[in-house]
Amino acid sequence: MHEITIHVYPTDCDMLGHVNHATMITFLEHARWAMLEPRMTVHDWFRSGVWPVVRHVDISYRAQATPGDDLTVRSGLAGTGNTSFSLRQDVRRAADERVVAEATIAFVCIDRGGQPVPMPAEWKTLFSAWRDEP
Repeated sequence: MHEITIHVYPTDCDMLGHVNHATMITFLEHARWAMLEPRMTVHDWFRSGVWPVVRHVDISYRAQATPGDDLTVRSGLAGTGNTSFSLRQDVRRAADERVVAEATIAFVCIDRGGQPVPMPAEWKTLFSAWRDEP
């Protein structure tokens, strides 16, 4: 499964001193791009004529992340449909492995006109598969 580490800086935090929802969503997006870029660049997406757009985000927060924390973000393909797919992600504080957040993001594939289209078969190989921990 794909993993990246993100360091939390004071500028990533709100006035209460913790990573807020908007920043966490950004961290999750950074992790998804880090998973994809070795296999497909943003320029490849533009040329393909098919784009994934976020349809639904389900996120649960389990613990705070604060300045100085290193967060490990795991990402993987959780499921596919005809025109859609979902990715699972979790965020853990590296120091103690505590789960900070868990998310499932559903995407729909659209064409240049914004209409749903089948997910290209080769996309299934772009994503690491999600594995639950033993």
